[in-house]
Parts: sequence; structure tokens; C-alpha cells
Amino acid sequence: MNDVILAQSRPFVLRYYERRRKVLTATLRDADPQRLYEVLASTALPEFANWITIATESSINDAFSTCTIDHAHSFAACHERWANDVDLDSAITQVRKSGTSFTWDDEGQGPRGLISPLVVEDVVRGVVVMARHSRSTPWNHDDRAAIHDVVTALGVDIERLRLRYDSRQTLRASQRVASQLHQLISASLALGAPRDESSIALQLSRSVRSVFEADVALVTIAQENRRVRALAERGRIPQLLDTDESPGLPAARGDSNEPWALEGWLCAPIIDSRRRHRGIVAAERAASTSFGEEDRELAMLLGQLAATALEALDLNRTILENERRLRILVDAAPVGIVESDEEGRVRWWNLSASRLLRWPDFAPDRADAVNWPESAETHLRDFWRDLLNGGRRGTHEITTILGGRERILAVSVAVVPSGEGRPHILTLIDDVSDQRELREEVRHAHRMELRGQVASSVAHDFNNLMTLILGYSELLSRNVAGDLKSEELVRDIQATSSRASTLTAQLQSLGRTSAPSRVPLDLGAALSANAEVLERIMGSRNTIEWALAETTPQVTIDADLFEQMILNLSINARDAMVDGGTLRVSTSIEEVTRADLRTPALAPGTYVMVTLADTGVGMDEETLARCFEPLFTTKGPFKGTGLGLASARRLVEESAGIITCSSRRGVGTAFSIWLPVHDPGNDLDEASRVDETTMDRAPTGYTPSPRARLSGTLVLCEDDAGLRRLALQVLRRNGFDVLEAATAEDALAVSAAHEDTIDLLISDVVLPGLSGSELASRLQDEQPDLLVLLMSGTASLDVISHLTPGSASFLAKPFRPSELVDAVVSLLSRRAVSRG
Repeated sequence: MNDVILAQSRPFVLRYYERRRKVLTATLRDADPQRLYEVLASTALPEFANWITIATESSINDAFSTCTIDHAHSFAACHERWANDVDLDSAITQVRKSGTSFTWDDEGQGPRGLISPLVVEDVVRGVVVMARHSRSTPWNHDDRAAIHDVVTALGVDIERLRLRYDSRQTLRASQRVASQLHQLISASLALGAPRDESSIALQLSRSVRSVFEADVALVTIAQENRRVRALAERGRIPQLLDTDESPGLPAARGDSNEPWALEGWLCAPIIDSRRRHRGIVAAERAASTSFGEEDRELAMLLGQLAATALEALDLNRTILENERRLRILVDAAPVGIVESDEEGRVRWWNLSASRLLRWPDFAPDRADAVNWPESAETHLRDFWRDLLNGGRRGTHEITTILGGRERILAVSVAVVPSGEGRPHILTLIDDVSDQRELREEVRHAHRMELRGQVASSVAHDFNNLMTLILGYSELLSRNVAGDLKSEELVRDIQATSSRASTLTAQLQSLGRTSAPSRVPLDLGAALSANAEVLERIMGSRNTIEWALAETTPQVTIDADLFEQMILNLSINARDAMVDGGTLRVSTSIEEVTRADLRTPALAPGTYVMVTLADTGVGMDEETLARCFEPLFTTKGPFKGTGLGLASARRLVEESAGIITCSSRRGVGTAFSIWLPVHDPGNDLDEASRVDETTMDRAPTGYTPSPRARLSGTLVLCEDDAGLRRLALQVLRRNGFDVLEAATAEDALAVSAAHEDTIDLLISDVVLPGLSGSELASRLQDEQPDLLVLLMSGTASLDVISHLTPGSASFLAKPFRPSELVDAVVSLLSRRAVSRG
């Protein structure tokens, strides 16, 4: 039976159904059935009943109760007026348990009260109590049936009300979850490419506030030296907190791995995959709204999201740092590295490749503008093809043209994966031309060193022979005195010997590798002394034109290195005059002023200028601009190192001068060397000071005589028997007592065996076993007053630098007997003057 049919005979039921419809269709704020109780009460009172109570709670005193009498309605108050001493508490308990109605009457006139069970969702949830005034008509069967129907309808309505409210709450919860999921996804997308910790904190704080619909959200990220904190408040833009002092805001806890509540805040830790605490996310709502279990789970998800973003940031920084480090490493690599596709199209290259292949520095928009040199591409394609077909990797050498010059390249290739799905090829290129040339130059230098050692040994013996020739020719000249023809022949022998001695000394200086020793030098005299050597080097097809000033002041420069520089410049001139030509060597004195445009790099003053000008092929502007660069040469492989002009410039600049070059193609080349005039007030180098203190300094008042007649005991140590006999003969003829020895050991033994004082030691520098300088040191340790005269054809004045100042002299081989006697007399005379 539907509601309409049921209500046709029951006005009470009809009124309830009409009135409760407004409650069921109204917007619900909660599931409280109080309004349905009020509808039932207003429907029943006063026409159908005078008292109604609806009890759904365990305590009857808390039940809904109202009646037609004006008073403070409650179950106890209304019960007292209408129950007529009926034990309603027991009756209500019985109805709750049995689920059947209970009625009571008044004076046997029919039921005037009724307790009906209230069934909700098939369970007795309470009771409905109704009562009439004793003066009212008792309820009949239809009235009791109507009460039962209304109470049943009330139970159904309460169930509907709860279902509506639960469904609405479920809908709201699902909408909230959907919104939170949307916010989580948005936050995850926003944190997908973090720039830094500050951007993570700001974006995440905004997401936390949105996910929780919070009033305030806080994100704290701990770094090594500071904390990054972002605060998002309702109605405000998220901002970074500048200070760590913020009262009322929660702090991170390193001892908690789960969310926690703190004074209205819900906090969750940020823990990365390595279990490191990186900070917290926190949200605060109004005091009336608490956080549920779902919120705690969301907080943990947001913390994990923050940890993932921080790890992504760390990974991104590591990748960028490794990429920068790799880029620096690749660009600093001494070999060229080029990446290309399998067709040979260039995609990327490093700085060494830019310099080697004459390409611009790499930029993405320049990749299509560079190409492999044509002379190298054919060889490279063969290497690439072989590698892509499974060939073995290795290093290959190819010859190509780079910058207009033929170069030898060492090439290695490797296959690398690419994002395009097709392999790319990495080509490593190294220019080994200079290495080849330097290797050959080293071999040449080793050969020259061996030759120099042989030449030095031969020169030693040769100087001994020259000394014998000069000595015996001088002795011979005394025996042929008055025979003009014989005297002329002797003079020719002496001149030839002197010339041979000079050539030997010059050849020795070419290979000398001693440390630089800057000394005052007459450039004109140095050039003249080397004239014959230079003319031999230039050959018969070339001529040297000399234009030397009559006198030039001295300059300060290393004499040996200066001669080597002139020799190198002369050889360059010879090579440039392929068909023969003229080398003009000139010297002049030049005054440099501040306005002198020829020499802007020189300070004002007086300079000696040496110019070497040839009539060779000359140089173009590019070659002229690079001629002083180290390792730059135009002579081709194995013909030059490119170090000669660089060494010349270094030598001249170290001597406070400059070297300039001018050239024209087809006309010739001229090198001008500007060196400042020597200032006698400047300190000389150590070698010059040794010369002054050990060779030239004589006691005050001493004037050497042409041939003073002195006597003394001498020790002569010379390993060459012929030279020793000659010196022995000359010295004894001049009145000296001479003890002879062939080695230093013999000299030590002779000196020890001699009972009287030894005045002077005469020794060759180069001896088997101990050298002459070591012999002199040991004898002077035993006899501090011993004079020393050292002889050599290969050594320099430095050999006497360690001896007692003023006690030693040096005599260069070859020498004449008279020079030997003069040197001995000079030393003995100094001793005689100092003692007198």
C-alpha cells in the first residue's frame, strides 16, 4: 500500500508524510534527526496525542520529549505528568529488547499510552512514546495502526536522512581526495625540473597549502651551511624567510620518520633514499578543523615528493658539474677531438681541433660551416668504414696540408652511441710533425755531441802538436838567425800554426754547451775572428761583404752564444740564396732617442747595431710575422727545428737589446741586432770577476819586465811526452829547477818526495785520472803559498776560479816557449814583489 492510500483514512499519518517531505528535501548540514522528531511532534500534538517522546540514546533522560502543557520539557518532567505511575523505564527497556509495542490505559477505558519500537536499518534503535489526556478518547485499533505506521516511516526517514548525509559526505570526501590528488600531480609536475632549493621550497609550500586547504604551509630544506625556508599563507604569495628566528613555526626533527602533530601543525619529514633528513613540510588549519589519517598520509607523500625533487636537483648538479669538468678536460686535451656522423658530417669539436684544423671555436650554429681538409678526408673515410665494419681500432698516420704546409697527423677513431639511433664517430687527431722533427733534431744533437766529444779530444792532442810545432819553430828561429830564407820559412811555420790554432778554437766554440756568461765583447773583433769560419760555411757560390766600423765600443753579451747566433743567421742566409748571392755583414754605432721610430722598444742611449742582409728569396708577410715563433720553420721536415731565431731573440733581449727583421719576396732578408754599449760601472758576471782576481791582478807597484831572470823549483805535469820534453828543455834553459811528472798522481808523489819548497806547479788541465785543477787544489791545501800555471787547449779561465786569488794564471794552448817562460816569470815576480 502506498503512502496516499494509507493516509486516506488516517489524517495523522497524512500530515506527517506531508510535513516530513520538506525535511528530507532540504539541504542537509548534518545527519541529526531532530527535525524529523519535531515534525512528528508537531503532527501528533495536540490533535492525536498530548505527549510524545522519542528516545534513541542509551539514557532515557536524554530523549526528545514534548507535550501540550507549557513547561520545561524533558522526559522526566513530561513522564511525571502523563505516565500515571506506569514504570516506563522498564517498559522501554522491554520494547528495546523485544521489538514489540507496549500500551497502558487509564481506569480501564482503553489504551491511553503506547510505546512503539523505532527500527532503523532493521535494528531497534530506540522507541517512540505517545500518551493522551485521561479526558481524551482512548486510541482504537486504527489509531494504534497509524502510530505504528508513522513510527515505521520515521525509522525509514532517519535511515534516508543518514544515507543522504553519508552520500554527501562521501561525495565531498571524494571531491577533496580528487582535489588533493590534482594538487599532488601539479606539485610533482612543478618540481620536475628544479633550479635550486629555494625554488623547490617556494613551489612546494604553495602545493602544501593547496592540498590541505591550510591557512599556513611551511617547507624547510636543510643545506650544508644554511636553511632554506618558504612560508605560504592564505591570500599571500609564498615567500622565503630571511632569518631562522621565527617563533611559532615548527622545526625539523632528525629523530622522527613519521608525521607528527604540534600545536595545530601537521608536520612530515623530508627523507631521501639514503635515509638522510633534508627538512620538513608542515601545514596549519583553523583550530576547528583537525587533520585526519588521510592528511598524515598526504603529508608523507609531500615529504617524499620534496625528497625526490632534492635528489633530482643533486643529480642534475652532479651531471652539470661532470659535464663542465668533462668539457674542460676535453678542451684542455692536447689532441684534437672531433665528433661526426657516419657520413663524415662534423657535429662537435674541441679547442685543440680548432687550432689544428684552423676551424673556429665550436658553437652549435657553426657545425655545418666546417669541413674536413680534402687531403685528409679520403684517408679518414677509409678508417671510419673499416671501424664500422668491425675492424680493429688503432692509430694511423696520414699526411695532409694544413695552413699551406705539409703536416703528419696521428689519427685514432672510435664509435660512440648517439641519441639519433645511428652511430657517431669520434676522431682523435694529433700533429706529430714537430715531434718527428724534434726527434730527428735530438738524434742530430746526439750525433753532434759525440762528434764534439771526439773533436774536443782531437783538439786536445792537436793543440799539443801545435804547441810542439810553435815551440820548436821558435827554438829553430834562434839557430837560423841571420839566414833570411830560413827565418822566413820559420815565420811561415809559426803563422800557419797560429792559423791552425785559431781554427781549432773556433770549431770548438761551435759545439760548446756551457752556461751563458755575459762579458764585455767587441762585436767587430768577434766578427773578424770568425770571418774565415763564416766564409767556409757560406761556400763558394756565395760571398760575404764586410762593412765593419773601424772601432766599436764593447757590449755585454755571452761571446759563445753571440758567435752561434751569427753562425745560425749566416746558415739561414745561405739556405735562402738557392742560386748563390751576397751576405752583407755590417756594424755601426747608433744613437737612440725617444722619438726614434725605428726602435720603439729600446730605451734612449748608445747602441751597437750588427746587420746581416742577404739577397735570398725573402719572406712573405705571414712568414715574416711568425719568423721568431718557437718551432716555426719553412725548411720542411728534418731540415730545421724553428728554434734558431727564437733563441737569437731570447739572447738579444736578455742582453737588453732587440732584434728586428725586414724582408721582401725576391729581394732578400735583413736582420738587425741592437745591443746597448757596455757600462763599465755595471757588475760583470762571475767569470769576469774571476779573470780580474786570478789572472790580471798584480801586486801594487809591479811592472813586468820583458824577461826577468828568476829562479825557483817547478813541478811540470804533462801527459804528452813530446810537449813535456819541450817545456822541460825551455824551462831548464831559463835557469829553473824542474821536476817532471806524466800524471797528477806522479806529481803528488814527486812533490811529497822533494824536501825543499816547491814554488810553482805547471800542469795540463786534461790528465788521466785526477785533472790539473784538482791536482792544484790538493797541492795548495798542502802548500798554501804554491803558485799555479794551468795549460789547456779546450778549457777556459774558470778552471782557476777555485784557487787562491792572485796565485794562479791560465795559459791557452798552443803557445810559444817564450809565452810559457813569460807566464812563469810573471807569477814568480808577483811572489818576489809581495815578499819584498
